[in-house]
Amino acid sequence: EVIAAQTLPVCLVVTGDDLGCILRYRPEQFIRAAGQCQSVIFCRVSPTQKRELVTFAKSVFKERILAIGDGANDVGMIRESHCGVAVYGREGSQAVSAGDFAVDRFECLLHLLLVHGAWCFTRTSELILYTFMHNCQYVFVIFYDQIFNGFSGAVSIHSFYLILYTSLFTVLPQCAAALFDEHISAERALREPKLYQYTLQGKPYQLSSFWVNFFDAVWQSSIIFFISHYSYRHQSDIDRLSFGFSLVFSMVVVSLLHVLIQTRRIDWSVLASSILSFIIFIVFTLIFDAVCVTCIQGDSPYQVSYRTFAQARFWLANLFIIVVALLPRFTAKCVYNTLRKPFD
Repeated sequence: EVIAAQTLPVCLVVTGDDLGCILRYRPEQFIRAAGQCQSVIFCRVSPTQKRELVTFAKSVFKERILAIGDGANDVGMIRESHCGVAVYGREGSQAVSAGDFAVDRFECLLHLLLVHGAWCFTRTSELILYTFMHNCQYVFVIFYDQIFNGFSGAVSIHSFYLILYTSLFTVLPQCAAALFDEHISAERALREPKLYQYTLQGKPYQLSSFWVNFFDAVWQSSIIFFISHYSYRHQSDIDRLSFGFSLVFSMVVVSLLHVLIQTRRIDWSVLASSILSFIIFIVFTLIFDAVCVTCIQGDSPYQVSYRTFAQARFWLANLFIIVVALLPRFTAKCVYNTLRKPFD
């Protein structure tokens, strides 16, 4: 109450002997009072007391606790915290071995938290959402195909494409975005520390983000399947594998372009990986359809892509599919960045 009644910022200084009595009798009240101070300094504190401070802070505040230390007496505190940062010093390397991160100077902490910490959380969140939406789109296309096949288990898309779609054709751009995407530049993150609130509050990964990506995946899969289905339903010379190749072509292109739209910064690595993934898909298709006659059991994909590429209907349908499937995502992102301006 005394601290809360102060009109000026309060700094609290506690010695190790006093801290021992406080933690023995009134630990939670002390932690709450210390949380109202601008800064709290502990002097002559034992390693056990440091660890206990972190333990009580975790139980009282229910927040993520960061501990920073440079010596062996800080090991317990570093391990007890949610995130431990060790600073290289003259007291040995025990703290470095115990920490989640290690820096060589205290001044590097600002860059670690405001830049790399924010980037890491945002990239991880986007990768989770990418993977979730990517697989939802994949599953719903197969689900729609099963409806028209009477749930017989026969899938129009060749099994090789089903395997390589997630493991080869579309994985590189997602990894590149997860490694190199930057929602803000490093210079701006250091210049405007308030932007750290964006990641501190967990805005990149919320329940609303989950549902937005889920419904977008349903939309994309519906557009891909049903436009392809109604484009070919009156064409008597198309077989099941040709229709399946049209589906997988749309799925690959939409997935690659989706990553480009969603990234905050079009980095050369994301663009190059998208182009490389598309080239890999086309080269694999042309080689696979040219040589595979009896190499696997079941229907042969021989010359399927060659016949499909020669049809104007295929190109017109896929152009329409790509535009319509990605239009909601592109429009929503433009409107959000214009009206909300999350980083202004």
